[in-house]
Amino acid sequence: MLLSPVVMVALLAAAPAPKSQPLTWKVTGSDVTFEMSSKDLRATRDGKEVFGLQSRKKDFLASVTEGVDATQDTSDWEAAQSFTVLSVVGPWVSYEDSNGGYTGGAHPYASRIYVTQDVTQGKDAFNLLDVFPEKDVLKALKADGYVRKYIGDDPKAFENAKTVEALLASLQAGEDCVGFEYGLDNVKRSVAFHHVEGDKVAVRISFGYAAEMCRGNMYVVGLLLPIPASLKPALERASTRQEGFLMKDAKAVKAPTVSFTWAGSKPKKP
Repeated sequence: MLLSPVVMVALLAAAPAPKSQPLTWKVTGSDVTFEMSSKDLRATRDGKEVFGLQSRKKDFLASVTEGVDATQDTSDWEAAQSFTVLSVVGPWVSYEDSNGGYTGGAHPYASRIYVTQDVTQGKDAFNLLDVFPEKDVLKALKADGYVRKYIGDDPKAFENAKTVEALLASLQAGEDCVGFEYGLDNVKRSVAFHHVEGDKVAVRISFGYAAEMCRGNMYVVGLLLPIPASLKPALERASTRQEGFLMKDAKAVKAPTVSFTWAGSKPKKP
């Protein structure tokens, strides 16, 4: 039986859209498998989750309700946290952690920062200075025009710095309130891998704020670093999206953002 074009269009319109399948890949040389959908990014080893975003909701709720009891008026309290995936290179997941709200006290709170986590190790195991020679990171920071804007009262301390820590100590926050003075951990872990440019990789490093009046601000420095031989295979697979992806492709691969919210309430009557 032949169907008229009108009937065929109606049938097609009524048919449910196919569900998008999660993107999965196994990290070469490891037992780590990633699964990414529009709602989550998970990493498993032997079927056990070692990294996940949706599974963080319990910890989020516990952190904002700690010490709060039912007799307390929290009707003007609120909190929110979101995680936006930026890049995945080998077992390293980079994401932006944004949180803010008001849970009592003199003022609200807010922060945004990049985080890189090695899913095969502990939370703070990743260290950019273990991946790239410190001299290369130091050289790139010294050459960066944005960083140089914040050279302090002793320019020689900046130029003569032999370590990243010494260089950061020579910088001033300026009117922009950049938190360089607390930045060594940021250089180590608050990073994402943006794109490959020849034999170098563009790395983004985020810094927080230096004073409470600047809460919620995040400052990002971009560096081009020579790619160590040990990192080339993983970066190549990420840049071609065989395993993971780089920050420049995060939108194209529909990297997820996971958000949690909480709102307070009136006290319960005795």
